[in-house]
Amino acid sequence: MSELNQETLRKVSDLEEIRALKNRYAYGANIVDGEPGDLTAFAALFTDDAVFDVGMGVATGPAEIEAQMKELTVQWQSAMHYMLNPLIEITGDNANATFTGLFAFTTRENPAPIWLCNLYTDTFRRTAAGWRFTSVSVQTVFADPAFLVGYEDQLAE
Repeated sequence: MSELNQETLRKVSDLEEIRALKNRYAYGANIVDGEPGDLTAFAALFTDDAVFDVGMGVATGPAEIEAQMKELTVQWQSAMHYMLNPLIEITGDNANATFTGLFAFTTRENPAPIWLCNLYTDTFRRTAAGWRFTSVSVQTVFADPAFLVGYEDQLAE
């Protein structure tokens, strides 16, 4: 195979691996019937020095990320995470991406969806274990007021 084709194949493979990583993130963050996803597996998606900032305090590294996710998932009966419109740029063993996150939450008391939309700015590094997050940060585009009530103790001021 020519060198150009090898480069193209690697780039396509890298793009798909990063998309799959973000999908594993979404499934790990989901809550179904009051049970969160596998938060240990979720935390393993991050490098040891990764910074996780979703607007409710900053966690660094997999152990802190897992602990924070355990705190952030207790009030919901369901939480479904949809990652849309990926724009991914790869430079060697590093990558940057922007995703639109659309989320629907429910509580035990109210099964009507509570909606949230964020823009994610993520960075990634290729590791021996494959692509991993080195940072995740969000900008909230809109949030149902009921979502904000659910996190009033954790929201950054």
